[in-house]
Amino acid sequence: MNAVNPHDSLQKRGENLYQVTTQIGCGIKRFEKTGRAQLEALVRHGLNPWDKLLDIGCGALCGGYWMINFLHPGCYFGVEPNTFMFEEGVKHLVEPGLFEEKKPQFLHNDQYDFSGFGVKFDYFHAHSIWTHAPKKDIEKMLDGFVEHTNPGARFLTSFKSPHLFRPDYKGDVWIGRCHESDVAGICRHSYKWIQQACAARGLSVELLKGEKIHKQKWIMVRR
Repeated sequence: MNAVNPHDSLQKRGENLYQVTTQIGCGIKRFEKTGRAQLEALVRHGLNPWDKLLDIGCGALCGGYWMINFLHPGCYFGVEPNTFMFEEGVKHLVEPGLFEEKKPQFLHNDQYDFSGFGVKFDYFHAHSIWTHAPKKDIEKMLDGFVEHTNPGARFLTSFKSPHLFRPDYKGDVWIGRCHESDVAGICRHSYKWIQQACAARGLSVELLKGEKIHKQKWIMVRR
């Protein structure tokens, strides 16, 4: 049953969602602003309403809600393995009729397998995913970007750099809350390693100056 009051702001809807689950995919204090900022960053870097966008780790649709509204019908695609968080997000954020109008599609696997959509994308987006994913999973995302996008496609994603007291992550498991864990955590990857991983796949990467959400650096990977 849909729990949305269409007269409520998205911030209020997010706060209602937070009463059900604290796993919402972004902070609650700036829930509405964080989601809107993701769309604004995509638009600043060229996203058009007719582009096909893959939102990796779309969570409870904190950012996806804005993207779905902006994009033409059939152009938003989301991947989220945490089905409880996703379903509660839909119930508490999405007003009746929006999905019927915009026709978004979703997958719920945790293998970064995007083949189920059968689509060539123009944009990938991953907010605060590389801050939890091991390097092997980042490489899977980059491989998927090469395989499932059109020439000239762009991948907007965020990361945190290592430093003396927060070293580069060498492990091979997800760090932080997810569909299998309720323990918070962050991991870091060097920009040099990201550059090397992109170059190995014939991709270019740019560190975007001035782009920050939740103190994370943003990069643009291009085919």
